[in-house]
Amino acid sequence: MITFATNTGAGSLEYTKLLLKSLKENLKSKEHEILIFIDSDTDGTYEYLKSVKSEFTDLKIIRHKVKPVIGYQLNSNIIVEYAKYDIISYLQNDMIVSKNYDVGVLEDLEDNCILSSTRIEPPLHGQSPITFTKDFGLMPEEFKWDEFVEFADTVKSDRVENYFFAPYTFHRKTWQSIGGYDSRFRRAREDSDFVQRCVQKGIKLKQTFKSNVYHFTCVSSRGKNWFDKNNKEAQERVELQKIADNIELQRFFRKWGTFNHGETILKKLDTDLVLKGNAISNLPFVAWLEPFFSRVWVESDKYKDDIILFYKDEHTPANKLLAFSDEDWKTAKHIFNTTNYSEIYKVGTPTDYNIKVEIEFTNVKDNDEFLMNIHNITSMFIDTEAGVYELGCAKITINKIVVISDSYTTVTNPPFDKNLLEIE
Repeated sequence: MITFATNTGAGSLEYTKLLLKSLKENLKSKEHEILIFIDSDTDGTYEYLKSVKSEFTDLKIIRHKVKPVIGYQLNSNIIVEYAKYDIISYLQNDMIVSKNYDVGVLEDLEDNCILSSTRIEPPLHGQSPITFTKDFGLMPEEFKWDEFVEFADTVKSDRVENYFFAPYTFHRKTWQSIGGYDSRFRRAREDSDFVQRCVQKGIKLKQTFKSNVYHFTCVSSRGKNWFDKNNKEAQERVELQKIADNIELQRFFRKWGTFNHGETILKKLDTDLVLKGNAISNLPFVAWLEPFFSRVWVESDKYKDDIILFYKDEHTPANKLLAFSDEDWKTAKHIFNTTNYSEIYKVGTPTDYNIKVEIEFTNVKDNDEFLMNIHNITSMFIDTEAGVYELGCAKITINKIVVISDSYTTVTNPPFDKNLLEIE
């Protein structure tokens, strides 16, 4: 048996109804558990689920007392912990499963594997070799059910790819072996971070074409009408999500040194950055540099205090998107992984280091060779012998090559008080 799980947010009831209809009508077995985590309820999701609970063999509802939401990353980890069965199949609630979806995932799921199913999506993102583009509706009320069910069967095959996206199925122990999602990623990049840790740990990423879903796309991250260019409120949310995504990308760099979606194992090196001159006159530039290094050294305590203060609003975009007030965030932030910038920013110059990069800001010029290649800093240094080098504005002293990203493979999130959950 499988636990089919999803989480629901504000204004998503009509999507949830379609997902439940597909789980009820399209799964071969009626004995699977269905586990729904209500993260935010603005349109009667809980009352609806209670009203249809008797129509399912095993429908479980999880609610919480955290204001206003827990968030996709943490509630996904909670779902894994409370799932009845060892095999868990996660679906975004704007997805609709095809006929015999459970049969397809069980046939292709392996041990030590995260198995993604294939998406059928409306033409909002362009063609992709790993999805099928077919418009069965942009909104739940216009969804063409019969046409989707018929089409979904015609595109099933024995084809497999090496890829990861939702929906995905896995054994509980596989998820927990790397700690699940990292709660520091509140609006984006949690999937890429998870995938990178799978690659580091040797967990197989596999996409099956034996099972597929219809995916309305981006509802949870961008909102219901994100594709409507004439909807001012929706477009404002899209722009805010772009800002939040850039912040999450910086968090990804801080762990892994550069970016990919699991194509290769990433290695971040232990590197100290020493800033000289008028660095603090350009705080956004310093904040852009920081994630690529382990520690950043500045000339005075005042400089350190100024740059740390610069990060004070880094959670504001995510909080706005998630409807957190300032007071809500003060109350809830202890359940999320956050960055301690006092441990990153130091005063003076390191005496004990593996790699030291010194930048004199008076030497920084447009199109500087070092700065243009900073996203590839690991590949620049990893095979370099000990010595002193110059590259653009940077003086580089290498004593020893030490990879630190290995320690990030397994995530430890702050403890969560289970008394804040209501399960029925």
